[in-house]
Amino acid sequence: MASVVLSEAEKLYIVHGVQEDLRVDGRGCEDYRCAEVETDVVSNTSGSARVKLGETDILVGIKAEMGTPKLEKPDEGYLEFFVDCSSNSPELEGRGGEELGTDIANTLYRVFSCENTVDLKSLCINPKEHCWVLYVDVLLLECGGNIFDAISIAVKAALFNTR
Repeated sequence: MASVVLSEAEKLYIVHGVQEDLRVDGRGCEDYRCAEVETDVVSNTSGSARVKLGETDILVGIKAEMGTPKLEKPDEGYLEFFVDCSSNSPELEGRGGEELGTDIANTLYRVFSCENTVDLKSLCINPKEHCWVLYVDVLLLECGGNIFDAISIAVKAALFNTR
């Protein structure tokens, strides 16, 4: 993931903000942004969701297709992730957005391959023969921070909306 370089003044500003329980936008350190969640927003998908968290805006669409289970898990279906970070932010143009999208997709693979996240066995139709493959497309419409939080909320909402 891309590294962020901060000047000493910026670091001091952040440290003082934490010490005084204050953020730039006026929230306290433990205050959260309200999330707006809409589901069933894309008509040609099996499930979809849009999440706005502060200035961050995420759209997720899920397509379910029949496939063949992976050899190492013949009694489970699986999820495939694609993340497009082509938002209006100049720092995400070109390779910056591609790298971030790959990093986020890899994180989603790790999170959603855990047994407690999604019941992948329920996606199996016939062991070793047929399963459901859920193609999860994430589109970062606007980047205003808390990207991982907003994306994980949007993916979960879209999964719950999937039929």
